[in-house]
Amino acid sequence: MRVDKLHLQDFGQFHDKDVTLAPGINVIYGANEAGKSTTKDFIVDMMYGIDKSRGVGARFDHYEQKKPINGSAFSGAMQVSVNGNDYLIERNFSRAEKKTTVRDLETGREIPLTGPNDIVGTLLNTDKSTYMNTLCIGQIDAATDKEIADKLNNYIVNMASSRAGDIDAVNAIMELKNKKKEFSNKDLETREQELVAKITLDRDFDAELAALKSEYAKVEAAMGGAKLEQIQFTPIKNAATEAAAAEEEPEEEDIVEEPLTQRERDIEMLRNMGKRSILDNAFVIFAIGILAMALFVGIAWLVPVSSSKVKLAIIAAGALLVAMTLVQVLVRRAQLYKLMEELEIEQGFEEAKDTIDAETQRQVVNQLSELKIKEQNLMKERGEQEQMLLEVNKLREKMHANAVETAAIDLAIKTIQDLSEEIYDSFGAVLNEQVSEIVSRITNDKYTEVKIDDQLRVMVKSGSSFISMDYLSTGTIAQIYLALRLSIANVLINEELPIIMDDIFVTYDSQRLQETLGCLGEYLNRQIIIFTTNSGLQEMFMSLGIQSNFITL
Repeated sequence: MRVDKLHLQDFGQFHDKDVTLAPGINVIYGANEAGKSTTKDFIVDMMYGIDKSRGVGARFDHYEQKKPINGSAFSGAMQVSVNGNDYLIERNFSRAEKKTTVRDLETGREIPLTGPNDIVGTLLNTDKSTYMNTLCIGQIDAATDKEIADKLNNYIVNMASSRAGDIDAVNAIMELKNKKKEFSNKDLETREQELVAKITLDRDFDAELAALKSEYAKVEAAMGGAKLEQIQFTPIKNAATEAAAAEEEPEEEDIVEEPLTQRERDIEMLRNMGKRSILDNAFVIFAIGILAMALFVGIAWLVPVSSSKVKLAIIAAGALLVAMTLVQVLVRRAQLYKLMEELEIEQGFEEAKDTIDAETQRQVVNQLSELKIKEQNLMKERGEQEQMLLEVNKLREKMHANAVETAAIDLAIKTIQDLSEEIYDSFGAVLNEQVSEIVSRITNDKYTEVKIDDQLRVMVKSGSSFISMDYLSTGTIAQIYLALRLSIANVLINEELPIIMDDIFVTYDSQRLQETLGCLGEYLNRQIIIFTTNSGLQEMFMSLGIQSNFITL
């Protein structure tokens, strides 16, 4: 991609500003605060867009810094040439009206973008991070960061193994590591330990259930005997109960009834009497006796006999009869009371027996219920134990499968990493050679050999040994980082993107600057845009016989 024209409609301090660039070296001159960095940012933002930050930091982010000072629309356009075709890129950077269009200037047709507001994949292929760490160089960020080191290692691994540098091996390793987290056994192991602590492996549930069933059967048998005993016991029944029972029992023909004993007849009589009669009261009995005596006296008085002896005989006979009758009634009464007491005692025994049988049955029923509950709880506990054992087995199967997957992922990661270490020496030698050649030229052969490790740490040969770049002067360090960036760009970037340098020569003396500019003259296959406060750069290029386009902001 070559940048031909810039139109800063409203961007930072600029409004309706046009800049025309040449294919080769462009020197954009301006004093401090003239807008050099703003113009540099405009080119990058037209290529990659601006993402608005969120949170507290959003007040000081790049979006806010480059918003138009006059408050107008935040927009611009850039005309570029890609593979001989001319395109116009137009962007509205405003967050509310964000829009990007690309138009083919020959046909006027709008080019569809691969992503919203993104021309990567449409007009260019290099991502912003790679570009900013190689071909776009500012004064304070000449050094590279770890991300570009990873990208370089990624490229080296892919080119050496598959000859396809666009395959992202670094991202593949990251994906593998993220995938490895999915197969972590940490939570599974914690769950397994919890379950194992609850499982009692030495417990024989079948034996416990058999013992409960045996005890249940024994209690049931005991309860059955008690019921049989109660059925065989026949208490004394009253007439109503016997009548009801007689109705329920089937009639039998030719049943010979045995004569009742005196006691049975007395019991029958008492049952038929129901409530107590007036004879139960002794006073009533004596009153009846007195009335009887009075009756006999009356008879004697009314008998038409003049003899007093006859009358007395009648009275005496009546008195004797009444007395004998009273004695017999009282004796009979005493016998019946005694019989009633015996019956009440017998009934009390029967009721007590019934009460004892009911209490026994209740206890037996409660015991059977408790045994049943124990059996249910035991069955439930055995089911829970079986479920926990089943879950433990599944957890262990899952952990084994995860271990297999983790081992495979570790092997894949190690293979990629080992491949990187093995091939870096051979492939990195090319990078070392390129950097050494550039450093040798821009330092006038003061440093002829440079070694770079897989983290882009630089060692330079001084005399017979290599020393860390930290021991060199600021100007020399800047030269080496410039050489490193250009060499990495030759490896990573396979399209002709413009080299942008924003006032990076402030620490260079005239000799070092002249050597560096002469080296840049060999990169005319790429467009070079240099922003500077040094108005003498154009004359230096002319003295070196290098054509340049000088622009004043």
